[in-house]
Amino acid sequence: MRKLLLPALTAATLVGSFVVPGSGATPPATPAAPAGPAVAPGVIKSAAVRSATLGEDINYNVYLPAGYDESTRRYPVVYLLHGRGDSMSAWTQVKSRLDELIGDGEIPPTIAIMPDAPWSSRASWYVDSAYKGSDPGRPVETAFFRDFVPQIDATYRTIADRSGRAIAGYSMGGAGALRYSLAHPDVFGAAIALSPAVYFPLPPADSSTRDFGAFGKGKDPFVEATYLKLNWPAALKSFSATGLKSHLYIAVGDDEYKNPKGIDATHDLDFEAHIVFNQATRVPNLTSEFRVVNGGHDWDVWGPTFAEGAKYIFRYIGKPPAVPMQAAMTGTAGDDRAGGIATDAAGNVYQAVAAAGSLDGQPYAGGTDVALIKYRADGSREWTRSLGTSGTERAYGVAVDADGRVVVTGYTNGDLDGAHAGNATDDGFVAQYDADGNRRWLTQFGVPGVADRSYSVTVSGTDVYVGGYTKGSLDGANQGDKDVFVARLDGDGRLVWLRQTGSAGEDKGMAVAVSDGSVYLGGMMSGDGGVDGLLARYSTDGTPVWVKQLGTPASDEVWALTADPHGGVYLAGYTAGDFAGTLNGDKDFLIARADSDGNLTWRDQLGTSTNDKAAAVAVDPAGNLYVAGFTDGSLETPLGKFDGVLTKYSPDHTRSWTRQFGTADDDAADAFAEANLYLAVTPKGTQVSGLSGTDVFRTAFTPDGTNQLP
Repeated sequence: MRKLLLPALTAATLVGSFVVPGSGATPPATPAAPAGPAVAPGVIKSAAVRSATLGEDINYNVYLPAGYDESTRRYPVVYLLHGRGDSMSAWTQVKSRLDELIGDGEIPPTIAIMPDAPWSSRASWYVDSAYKGSDPGRPVETAFFRDFVPQIDATYRTIADRSGRAIAGYSMGGAGALRYSLAHPDVFGAAIALSPAVYFPLPPADSSTRDFGAFGKGKDPFVEATYLKLNWPAALKSFSATGLKSHLYIAVGDDEYKNPKGIDATHDLDFEAHIVFNQATRVPNLTSEFRVVNGGHDWDVWGPTFAEGAKYIFRYIGKPPAVPMQAAMTGTAGDDRAGGIATDAAGNVYQAVAAAGSLDGQPYAGGTDVALIKYRADGSREWTRSLGTSGTERAYGVAVDADGRVVVTGYTNGDLDGAHAGNATDDGFVAQYDADGNRRWLTQFGVPGVADRSYSVTVSGTDVYVGGYTKGSLDGANQGDKDVFVARLDGDGRLVWLRQTGSAGEDKGMAVAVSDGSVYLGGMMSGDGGVDGLLARYSTDGTPVWVKQLGTPASDEVWALTADPHGGVYLAGYTAGDFAGTLNGDKDFLIARADSDGNLTWRDQLGTSTNDKAAAVAVDPAGNLYVAGFTDGSLETPLGKFDGVLTKYSPDHTRSWTRQFGTADDDAADAFAEANLYLAVTPKGTQVSGLSGTDVFRTAFTPDGTNQLP
């Protein structure tokens, strides 16, 4: 079989080291890599845990990151298992690497625990042994999980949850790390296995796994049935049955010992490590990475690959345990969608829902109807009003004026206002209700036979502004597939003006805001073959001031706008490029401030290795900025496939906190990955509305980021 060499790290040349054939033993340690720039150093201390299971102490070294003693925070913890014949001192040489990784911000401040494993002549393989020979086996694995881990959590400020624990090891310790992560996924959320001394299905005849009783029973130091029970294929099978997610990084050198016996060629550790990876990639909920690097069975390989492995696993762990959001659910037996949320000066909350059935006893016309709900400041429901036809109605925005009049916008493919008989394509609509739930007016508009959708709404005084897209000619000739539009309606729902613009491709107006006497429209434009963010400015009398495209050479879209109290607007959406730094993954949050000339005076980019999109933005009375969106990654601890995200910036644009929230199902994104998250900000906190499964949630966050029921 051709050796797989993945481009990764290049270790130093191996000099003067020797590996006992098939043993998995550890050669003399080589010096750690030279330290990089000066960083605040952590400390290493020695301690012991009394094990009732073993009837003796388990000694260990502990690395505590810089600032641990002065802090009150809880830290993730990684357990480091040494190889056969080594001791707990072996891992101390990675201290400088930990200092650098933490100091450079590549991993969070982390506790590292380095247990000693003296049992079975230092060849315990970290498993429970029933061997009764000259150096009897011990219940090492049971002691580790029953005594050692709980006492570490009680002694140090760890994140005492699988989301905050990882395990790593080299050689025999690599085999132990692999087993512990798979056989005990309720304890560890990730693992690093370096040159793991694993053999499938049985070890070669000259392997030390057969010699010291780790896999023995009675007087026999090696029992095949015991080995098979404790080997990694069995652990993979039991892991798969748990349904838990885990993450595995495997690395090995290309100069591992080559067994001269052809029958044992498949037991060379580089070959065996590849087999583990090959099988791990086929296990649901187990992500894995594999590296073959230049070097042998020594620290020239383990030092740098530990650093790379740490960066990999801390993409997934090290965050607080997942806590399901505190939320109020609204919905029907059908598939419901969020349609907007707003608050008035008295603290009342208005929520729009695209309901697939009757909601609160309101009439149901068919398809999906728009339901508008008013909640009092104490969270109790005051009224619900439905709006619908036998076709489909979707809400995409809610706004409320100073007198408590609430406006909802979206689209209908029916005759919603009674003046569009026979309509079967999407029209935009805007409806206004007074504070008591009486409908004051409804305006439906569109080009017959083509799609027109209103995607956003804001109010200024008694005027209402909406933005969206048209496939027709609402104001002049259509420029391509879809054009954007922005419109102004007066306090009685009459259309004052509508402006349409676009390119030869697909363009959508996704957001509208009024700031300092100007109207801003945000969205996306794809006329040049790519997708750019769109930002346009108009005067309140409808005069176009400028239209600009923004973003990167990759895809970028603007999904939300809000007025900056100092003029200009804040915008949010997503980028698939390097908008304000290096792209983290598939797509990142795009966040920026634009001045009245359309210049971006501040920008930020936030994301994970997967898919992250911002869908809503708001500013509170104190000037703090809130951005909401969704992710299928780990900005904090994930709860489901897609989770909601809320992040807060102080007035000086310093990021204050980020919260990832949701349920075990998809939240804040629908099946078409549309923006389906809305937020409203008051002095008392932030309310968020979005999709959760097939219902709509409404949740609240205090200014310090605490999630609570609305």
